[in-house]
Amino acid sequence: MRRFINATLMLFAVMMMDNVCFAQTGGYSISGQVIDAQRQPISGVVLRLINDSLGVLTDTDGRFSISNRNKGLHLLSFDILGFNKLALKLNLVKDTNLTIVLSSNENELKEIVVNGEKMLDLHTVTQSELKGIALLQSRGLSLGESLKELPGLNSIQTGPTLSKPVIHGLHSNRVLIINNGVRQEGQQWGSEHAPEIDPFIANKIVVVKGAASVRYGSDAVGGVVLLGPDDLPQQKGITGDVYLVGASNGRLAATSAMLQGTFDKALTGLSWRVQGTLKEAGNFHTPNYYLDNTGFKEGDFSANVGYKWKGFDFKVYYSQYNTKTGIFSGAESGNLQELLDKFKETRPATPDDFSYDIKRSYQTINHDLLKTSATYRFNNSGKLELIYGVQKDKRKEYDADLPFSSNPSLLTEPQLSFQLNTQTLDLVYTQAGHNGWTGSFGFTGNTQGNIYSGIRYLIPNFRSYEGGLFLIQQYVYHKFTFEAGLRYDYRWLRVYQRNPTTLALYNSTFDYSNATGTVGGTYRYNSHFSASLNVGTAWRAPSINELYINGVHFSDASYQIGDSALHLERAINTSLSLHYTSDKLRVSSDFYYNNIWNYIYEKPLPNPITTIGGTYPAFVYTQNDVRIMGLDLDIEYDFLPHFTFQSKTTLVRGYNKSLNEDLIYMPADRFENGLEYHFNTIGNFKAPYISLQNVSVLKQTRVAPGLDYVPPPAAYSLFNAHFGFDVPLKKNILKVDFSVANMTNVAYRDYLNHFRYYADELGTNFTLRLKYSF
Repeated sequence: MRRFINATLMLFAVMMMDNVCFAQTGGYSISGQVIDAQRQPISGVVLRLINDSLGVLTDTDGRFSISNRNKGLHLLSFDILGFNKLALKLNLVKDTNLTIVLSSNENELKEIVVNGEKMLDLHTVTQSELKGIALLQSRGLSLGESLKELPGLNSIQTGPTLSKPVIHGLHSNRVLIINNGVRQEGQQWGSEHAPEIDPFIANKIVVVKGAASVRYGSDAVGGVVLLGPDDLPQQKGITGDVYLVGASNGRLAATSAMLQGTFDKALTGLSWRVQGTLKEAGNFHTPNYYLDNTGFKEGDFSANVGYKWKGFDFKVYYSQYNTKTGIFSGAESGNLQELLDKFKETRPATPDDFSYDIKRSYQTINHDLLKTSATYRFNNSGKLELIYGVQKDKRKEYDADLPFSSNPSLLTEPQLSFQLNTQTLDLVYTQAGHNGWTGSFGFTGNTQGNIYSGIRYLIPNFRSYEGGLFLIQQYVYHKFTFEAGLRYDYRWLRVYQRNPTTLALYNSTFDYSNATGTVGGTYRYNSHFSASLNVGTAWRAPSINELYINGVHFSDASYQIGDSALHLERAINTSLSLHYTSDKLRVSSDFYYNNIWNYIYEKPLPNPITTIGGTYPAFVYTQNDVRIMGLDLDIEYDFLPHFTFQSKTTLVRGYNKSLNEDLIYMPADRFENGLEYHFNTIGNFKAPYISLQNVSVLKQTRVAPGLDYVPPPAAYSLFNAHFGFDVPLKKNILKVDFSVANMTNVAYRDYLNHFRYYADELGTNFTLRLKYSF
């Protein structure tokens, strides 16, 4: 621990030395910011001095700086896939600051941008971005369901309302979620525990696919999901957005509103934003029956205040997430024979009607996040940022099986109750560009404490501390960008338990540490084609449930058993990304190969377990050495005026090397193909479009026979459609999108839904989405 503290102090000293050394260079400087047409910063833009090998990348704020340039004429170029290349002449006679606006070279309706550059801090790993029309079309969905539109992503579900993202076959604690710059911490260890986030807060969602531990810390084995709002406004006036969403299936209704503005005069530099969301749905419907007790209610709120003064930028952000979610009653079984019968039934023996009522079993979740940040930008455009976050996550689970007690107050208490308290601290220095070099380095740390209460035992209380140091550097030389990074993390975990026989208290302590690294490069052949290769390592320690869970988990109606002897996971991920874009054709292909040692997963036990409350499928946590490889392919082709062909392919192959068999719970092959037609303006309807999409998912045949309680379901094919347009209302815009999902009302089951044991997926769903911006 002393070495870790000394290394932290040394890193801070290096930050200050970096600023001093760069500030002492001679000549003139060229600095500024690159933004898009909506005045949002563009990161990862390559700025080159033509006829010179020197180049730099814009940082996460779109800023750049080149120092020590001679007086006279300089030729500059700004280049990134997805935008038109810009070249300009600059007669340098003094230190110069520029604002560069890049225009998109894609149709504005091409909303899903996939490339290896536009991300935070790392530039050679694969990423995808959900924004624009695609983001509007996801409003009202959970985060996991929203991201299924991106190639390489799936969602693992527990019924129709609980889902979480799957990146290249990996999920839960292997996928980090960064919420407005803070690592989201909740009871995410269960696959049935959905992220406690309101997707309406984000105006863009970026997914980093592959090992990203070097920047984001341990656990980022599968990737990172970054949600962020737009920057706080700097121009005078009050603006905002209002969303209205209505859906037929579940009779879902959702509304979200955002209001933002700035102050002037004595409060110049002060900006603010407030946002809130309300959602409610009742029992959802398959093609043939209702799913009893699957409704939910949700209420969320966030507020953000920022103040800019000279080189300083201070921000305070608060968000609150509250939900009550019913658990499908058809997953409950009183005895072994009833459970086995449910495995064979094509229709559950549950009430077949609609209701907004939420009965036991259900869960409630309350999540609070408070973030404070301070940023100072040095004269050389280097940036030092300090972020402190506090989170409190409360989860309560209420089982349909009431406790045996004559105490009426006890009958209203939850069977399971968790409270996770987390504090995080990040100190990051982003270097100014200097002789082709850019990069960042810093410290990240967190501490957690879990308080478990409730009538029944599931996991013990624990306290953990974690800290990490990282260094990432990029170098631009002609058409090449080289990148390398190193990181060291240390984690301390103490678990507090009680002997079940003597009731004596005791504790167990674990120490985990590991170094990770990344190395990669990008070659930009021209403004149309680029290729990126990256090799990165990652690791994660076993989570508390994998070590010590022992009991019935009501959220997914299963009995789970942990293993305190589990070791930490280690992974090496190799990815190759190829990207081509032209006026008519856009192609992105990502190949990956992931070796994971001591991979931890839930293995079904041969027989279910019966307790006093019923009989449940049983799973034990175990670990083996595995490999996961696959392909993500995204194609868009404007084959005729107004017509666009869209195709996405997601292939994942998992293999258990220790057992010489296919790896369980890998996503089945997924193919999405569709046509989109963009109309000319029709009266007052601007940018109208209509699309038809087919989603075909094959049967997962790569599973060892007899390993699971129920074989993988059959393949299925769905048709979906969208129609939308913009309506100018004076100076404001109303965006309209109408969609039909599962148009032919196909009855099917998905392999990654835990409740496929008991019920079908959802039937036809009509959804109307409105966005009014003012």
